[in-house]
Amino acid sequence: MHTAGELTRVQLADGVYLHLHSIGLYKTIRVDVCLSTPLCAPRHSLVALSGQLLARGTHKLPNIQSLNRFIDDLYGAHYSVQVDRLGEHQFVHLCLEVIDDNFLGEKGILARGLTFLRDVLRDGSGFQPAYLEREKHRLARQIADGFNDKLGYAQRRCSEEMCRGEPMGLSPLGNPADFAAVQADELWDFHRERTAGDRLDLFVSGDLRLEQIRPLMESLFTWERAANQPQRPSPRSRIVGPRREIFECQEVREAKMVLGYRTQVAYDANGTNDYPALVLLNLMLGGDGPSRLFKHLREEEGLCYYIASHIEALSGLLFVAAGIEVAAYSEVRDRVEQELQALRSGAIDLREIEAARHLLRARLLGLAEDREGFFRYQLREGLTGGSQSPQVLWQRIEQVGVEELARVADGIAADTAFLLHGT
Repeated sequence: MHTAGELTRVQLADGVYLHLHSIGLYKTIRVDVCLSTPLCAPRHSLVALSGQLLARGTHKLPNIQSLNRFIDDLYGAHYSVQVDRLGEHQFVHLCLEVIDDNFLGEKGILARGLTFLRDVLRDGSGFQPAYLEREKHRLARQIADGFNDKLGYAQRRCSEEMCRGEPMGLSPLGNPADFAAVQADELWDFHRERTAGDRLDLFVSGDLRLEQIRPLMESLFTWERAANQPQRPSPRSRIVGPRREIFECQEVREAKMVLGYRTQVAYDANGTNDYPALVLLNLMLGGDGPSRLFKHLREEEGLCYYIASHIEALSGLLFVAAGIEVAAYSEVRDRVEQELQALRSGAIDLREIEAARHLLRARLLGLAEDREGFFRYQLREGLTGGSQSPQVLWQRIEQVGVEELARVADGIAADTAFLLHGT
C-alpha cells in the first residue's frame, strides 16, 4: 500500500483553515474549497441558489463558454461546483484539479487556478437577475428529477418525516417554494455575508510542502473577516417518539422500504464515545455484502431484491433500505428487528467481527488513495473540531468487542418506517 502522506492543518485567519495533504502519489494537485454553515430553513434555499450562481463565472470569465475555455487552457483541468451536506452542516464546494507544475514546462498553473477559485467566491458577476431566474428553474428541475430515483426518493422521504423540525429533515438543495421570493441583489448581499463570516476550509492534496503553498493561500483567501464567527451546532439529544409507519403510493414495479432508527451515538471528534462500535455494528448489520441482512434476508430467505444499511455519522441515525415485494413489507420489517435483537443480546460470532474489521481496515487505511473519500473524512473532522486520523479511528475500532457492540445495539430504537409502493 502506498504511503498515506502527511496531513498538516493551519489556521490562516478567523474561521479560515488550510488542510495540506502532502503526498507524492499523484501527478495532479487537487484543491477543495468549502464554505460551510449550519443547515437551517429558509437559509438553506439561499445557500443552494448562491452555489448555483457561483458556477456562472467571473468578470474575467463572464459566461460558461469563456469559463470552459479557461479550464481547458489549464491543460484540461477539472472544475466543479456543488452544494452538499454533512450531517447538520450545509456547504458550497468548489473543486479544482490541475496537473502538477513539475510535470510541465510551464509554471504557475496552480497559482492561476487558485486565483480563479478566489474570484469565483468573491467576484459576484454571476449574481444577475437573468442568471438567477434560470438557476431557480434549473435547481427546481434538479430537485424534481430526484423523483425518478425511487430508492433515493424513499430515503429522502423517510428522512424528512423522521426528522421533521430538525436540520436532518432539510435538503441541501433548498425548498423550491422559497425560490420565487429571492432577488439577485439580496442573494449577493447574503453571499458576501457568508464569505465574511462562515467557516472556510481549504484542502490541498498533492506533492507540496507547507512553505510552498501557505503564502499563496494566505494572499488569496484571507480577506477581511467578520468579528463574530458562527458557532458549530452543538450536539442535541433526540427523543425517540412513537414508531410511525408511512405509506406512499406511486407507479413503481418494486416497492422501496426504508427503516429509520435513532442510535443515540453521534460522531465524537474527541474519540470518547461508542462511534467506532457503531461503525463496526453497521457493517455487520447491512453495510456490506457479507452482512447479516444481505446474507439472511436476501440470499437465504429471498425476502428482498437488495437490502443495505448506512449511518449518518454526525446525526446518530441509522437507515435500512430495501427493494421488496409490497406483500413482504411486514415480514421484512420484523426480520430486520430480529437481526437487531440478536445483536442486542450479544449473539455475535468473533469471526463475523473479524470479517467486518478486515473490510473497515481496507477502507480506512486506503482513504489516502481516494481523494474524494479522504476530503470528506477530513471535512467532517474540521466541522466537528476534531483531528482524528483514519489510522487512529482504525486503532479504536480494533479494540471494539462483543460487549461494546451489544451495548450500542441496545440503544438503537426504531423511529420511522417508510414504504413506497405501487397500486
